[in-house]
Amino acid sequence: MPSLTLPTLTSPAAPVAKVAEFPAAALRGAFAVGARLRHARVFHPDGLELAGRLHAEPEFEALFGAGERAVIARLSKGAGTPSGWPDVLGLAFRVLDHDDKPWDFALATTGESLVGRLLVTLTRGWASARYGSLVPYRFGDSTPMWIFAEPEPGQPESAAIADLAEHLREHQVTFRLYASGFGVSKQHIATIALRLAEPAEQRTDYFDPMLNAPQNVVMVPRAVGRIREIAYTGSRRGRGEGA
Repeated sequence: MPSLTLPTLTSPAAPVAKVAEFPAAALRGAFAVGARLRHARVFHPDGLELAGRLHAEPEFEALFGAGERAVIARLSKGAGTPSGWPDVLGLAFRVLDHDDKPWDFALATTGESLVGRLLVTLTRGWASARYGSLVPYRFGDSTPMWIFAEPEPGQPESAAIADLAEHLREHQVTFRLYASGFGVSKQHIATIALRLAEPAEQRTDYFDPMLNAPQNVVMVPRAVGRIREIAYTGSRRGRGEGA
């Protein structure tokens, strides 16, 4: 029986790439439209600009650097519910890493159980809020680790921005940062102390953990990180801040 010679198939790379980009373009466009309609970010539109210091625990100084590190931050309401109503609260902040390059974190109120840490949750007030990264990070060769922030006592019991602003006129707010993974005990990695920012300190009110992170730190799985990147890009474009 004569042998068959199969033709070499050339993959139409450009058309396939364009088709694969359609879902990403649609998601990016949806966030851009939402940001334009609200004249603000799609999520967490109402918040307060803050500044302060981060102090890393000794074993984590390799990530953040030694001593006190300057921080700018934002505390916000996720859906912008009426004053005092429960909401998904957010804590976003930027700190300079050990190479003095910006490193952004965007945390929202979540649970801490194996399932709860994957879901945003409503909370009744700033005092009871527990913030998490929703998706884990891989630091170099480490196992995947979620980042959590817990408020120190004294913050307002309500979820109203006005109550938080009033508290901050006289007090700072402090958070303890933790890292936690599957089968890994919770580790205290740093403490952040924040106050209302002065006008000169308000260099940005937009924090992008996809754009600003050390090269050896990635969100996993990468597909989830890609979705977040698309959403952040769309929101930036909608607000006229470029890609």
